[in-house]
Amino acid sequence: MKNKFLLLVFLAFVTALPQAFSQGVTTSSISGKVVDNTGEAIPMANVVVIHTPTGTEYGTVTMDDGGFNIRNMRVGGPYKVVVSFVGFENTEETGIYLQLNKTSNVLVTLQPSATELAEVEILAKEEGELNAEQTGAMTSIDSKQIQSLPNISRSSGDLTRLTPQADGNSFGGRNKLYNNFSLDGSIFNNSFGLDYATPGGQADAQPVSLDAIEQIQVSLAPFDVREGGFTGAGINAVTKSGTNEIKATVYTFLRNENMIGDKVSGVDAPNLDFSTSQTGFSVGGPIIKNKLFFFVNAEAERRDQLAHGFVADNGTNSGPNVTSVLESDIIAVQQHLLNEWGYDAGAYQGYNHETYNNKFLAKLDWNIAKNHTLTLRYNMLDAWKDILPHPEAIIGRGPTSYRLPFENSSYTINNKIHSVVAELNSIFSTNIANKLMFSYTGFRDSRDPHSEPFPVIDIFDENGNLAITAGSEMFSTHNILDQDVFQFTDNLTYYMNNHTITAGVNLEVFQFNNSFNLFYYPWHMFFGGVDEFLATTSEDMDFNAEVAAAQQKPFAMSEVDVAQLGLYLQDEFKVNDQFNLTFGLRIDVPIYLNSIEESSATLESANFDGFVDEDGNPAVVDPTIWPSARILWSPRIGFNYDVKGDNSLRVRGGTGIFTGRIPFVWLGNQASNPGIYPGYTFQVNSTSEDFRFPQVWKSNLAADWNLGNGLIASFEGIYGKDINAVVHRNYNMSAPSSNLSGTGDTRAIFGGFNEANIYSSDANAIGFLDAGAIVMDNVSEGYQYSLTGKIQKAFAFGLRADVAYTYQESKDYTSIPAEIAADAFQRNPVVGDPNDPTLSWSRYGLKHRIISSFMYQTSYKNMASSFGLIFEAGQGNRYSFTYAGDLNQDGIMNNDLLYVPASSNDIHFGTVEEGVGIEAANASAQWAALDAFIEQDDYLSTRRGTYAERNGASLPWFAQMDFRVMQDFYFDIKGKKHTIQLSLDIMNLGNMINSNWGVRQYATTYNPIAVTGVDANNVPYFQFDTNLTDSYIDAFSVASKWQMQFGVRYIF
Repeated sequence: MKNKFLLLVFLAFVTALPQAFSQGVTTSSISGKVVDNTGEAIPMANVVVIHTPTGTEYGTVTMDDGGFNIRNMRVGGPYKVVVSFVGFENTEETGIYLQLNKTSNVLVTLQPSATELAEVEILAKEEGELNAEQTGAMTSIDSKQIQSLPNISRSSGDLTRLTPQADGNSFGGRNKLYNNFSLDGSIFNNSFGLDYATPGGQADAQPVSLDAIEQIQVSLAPFDVREGGFTGAGINAVTKSGTNEIKATVYTFLRNENMIGDKVSGVDAPNLDFSTSQTGFSVGGPIIKNKLFFFVNAEAERRDQLAHGFVADNGTNSGPNVTSVLESDIIAVQQHLLNEWGYDAGAYQGYNHETYNNKFLAKLDWNIAKNHTLTLRYNMLDAWKDILPHPEAIIGRGPTSYRLPFENSSYTINNKIHSVVAELNSIFSTNIANKLMFSYTGFRDSRDPHSEPFPVIDIFDENGNLAITAGSEMFSTHNILDQDVFQFTDNLTYYMNNHTITAGVNLEVFQFNNSFNLFYYPWHMFFGGVDEFLATTSEDMDFNAEVAAAQQKPFAMSEVDVAQLGLYLQDEFKVNDQFNLTFGLRIDVPIYLNSIEESSATLESANFDGFVDEDGNPAVVDPTIWPSARILWSPRIGFNYDVKGDNSLRVRGGTGIFTGRIPFVWLGNQASNPGIYPGYTFQVNSTSEDFRFPQVWKSNLAADWNLGNGLIASFEGIYGKDINAVVHRNYNMSAPSSNLSGTGDTRAIFGGFNEANIYSSDANAIGFLDAGAIVMDNVSEGYQYSLTGKIQKAFAFGLRADVAYTYQESKDYTSIPAEIAADAFQRNPVVGDPNDPTLSWSRYGLKHRIISSFMYQTSYKNMASSFGLIFEAGQGNRYSFTYAGDLNQDGIMNNDLLYVPASSNDIHFGTVEEGVGIEAANASAQWAALDAFIEQDDYLSTRRGTYAERNGASLPWFAQMDFRVMQDFYFDIKGKKHTIQLSLDIMNLGNMINSNWGVRQYATTYNPIAVTGVDANNVPYFQFDTNLTDSYIDAFSVASKWQMQFGVRYIF
């Protein structure tokens, strides 16, 4: 509490500072120069810029060199620039449209009073204007693209893929968890980092309706130090505002199972029954003309679908969806639960799940006075989704070809969001402008088990597979996460002739309260199958009494409070009319605000003398200690050079350091893991005392050519070098005991985890093999680079085209493919010591990628037709070849990279019994099959006699074409234009034409060779499935099928 009080005092203090800071830029700018008819600069000329739709006015006067700058302006347009000076004719420049975080440059020539001057029209960017202010890589998505391009999910993610360096939600070859998503400049991440980077993702909901978004910008290397909080990409969306004209729209979008393809490569691939609808409205207009404006959007989404398609075997049915679970068995289990314990397990097949979400956004824009505007925005999301038990976690309880869960073993995930933002933009004089912003966003995430409180019941079949599962979903009991995010920013800008100086302060405060109660109710496993369970009575096991006893335990609760303070200073120096230079320094300081209480578990960990670091040195793991607050320095410099002075060729670029954030769940692990589950020995988590938030040094060089007639060509290169990358290590690992022998594979063998360290206060605690001490630390290894070529053209007849190709490589120490620290450690494939993985390929970023978009609109009579198309192709994602099992005996399954045998002498097929290897009878057949499998694989065939690399293999190339058509019908009512718009989105259009097109392929297996044992001489033995012949298999999911969505909209 003391830390929180001091933080509030500090917040009050910085509010009074005449400083500035901004995490996400929400506005645009106009700069220019006023000259006379001889080219001489005119100082003290009066400049008024008017946003025509709202009458919003911004004013200034020119400086000694005739230049002027106006910042903090609304995006969009059109704008009109009016320039006047004694002895000269007033001049108007019209038709100016501003893009997010970009500056529009205007050259105004005043004529003497005796000369008549007509109004001048400014060409829009798509007709060939190069951006004089841009330095680093950036992709802007305007309102026309949002409206016209295909987007079946109605999400920003379907549009940010237009970024050439994108790979899904990953950008520039970096983990998606290192992105920063902001809405109107305020933080709008899922900052805790569970499952999805954007809020609402767990419930499959978009946090803000696409109808409320005006523009989107993706920045990979912005050398403007106002932008921060990411080492991947900064994604900023700006919402719409009202104008002097009342505009409204009502819309609905519909899909069902009949609007998805049912064939893949000529093979039937039926879909589960479902129906989806999205319905909403938007309205905006004036409350007081030219003064006060409003915009409101509300949208509801409903989805009802069959939970899964698997069914029990009734002796007469057949097909790929028929499981090995006998219907007579599962009915007997269902009835036994009801008769003995009065527990209703629910249906076992044919039940539906639902997805609901409601979202709302309201915005007020107030022109307080000339040069002063205030914006207020509120938005909310209320979303929930029914979800089956996890198919893999712990032992996996979701439906498969051999397993059926009862309906009440599912759960509902709830995502609720409330967000408020206030932004004040002011221009105080010719030289001074200010932007002040405060935001609060509250996230409330929780799970509701479908089951009434009951133990977890798992019944296995004769093959050792979990076949029937009933009872509570083990991860969902009182699973609650509350997040509160506060942000204060203030930008102060000073104009001094050719210098634009910005200084600032920023404060972000994150508060997390998390309750996670795995195994709160008892877990019973019946390895004797259905017969064993049916023979168990309520007298043998009183499940209801167990529940009552469990409910006497308090729910676990952990808290993490973190702040990040930032300061910066920057100068944008216009060296001359052709060369702009931007340089600045930013510092970020993470501050850990709360403390972790000591317990018997934390004390035992802190005093245990068996921990060793990655170098084998004794180490202390104290979960109650946060890292020290450290200043993270981010100097940056960028430039933009008009080579010929006519804006036909610009060279731009820069270099600098970017500081991001981590998913705070990694700190939450430290706060929640030690001692919260009495009776179980799970790992403790800690963070290195000198741990630093992620930092990367990025450099960018690009050239943009205006080739005339609306054609622009660009070539861009980006290089990033990790300075502080994140790694997770286990300080409770035993040292290697020996090495493998008998083949070319001589990797170290480990003695497993040190099970002597018991963290629970319960003397009867259950020891888990993966009990460890997971420590979060930094490494400096890792790099990413990309080369992009792009062409854009706006044709006079209404076609707009963008085509880009990117070559990209990314390597890291660990790709951290998990939100949980222990999973991040265990899922990193290695050859040797898992505490010291080597630099290898990242799992993020496509090596080759082509992205293109096309838009065309034509109007005729009282109608208009619009067409939008996105084509994407690329070499598939990277993956690793590992053994099935635990070859190096470090207690981690399926993380040991393959040694690719050069010949049959490099591998032994068989089993191990009592330390003796027994060769398989079909060893020669297994080798022949494995040899053929290696030879047909493009990657493995190059690695014979050595180890497979982490993420060394790549999936095959894919190609997909998405299409949208919109048909508008216009009509007048009382002199006002009304429109009925019909739309049709088709994703993966090629697959609709031919079921062999647009098909994605996945790896047939990531674990082609199974470990059966290691003999007394450390010689390993293996097994290979002789039926495995191909590396890839067609994906029969919706990723390979065409999908269609129909929409109706009324605009008035």
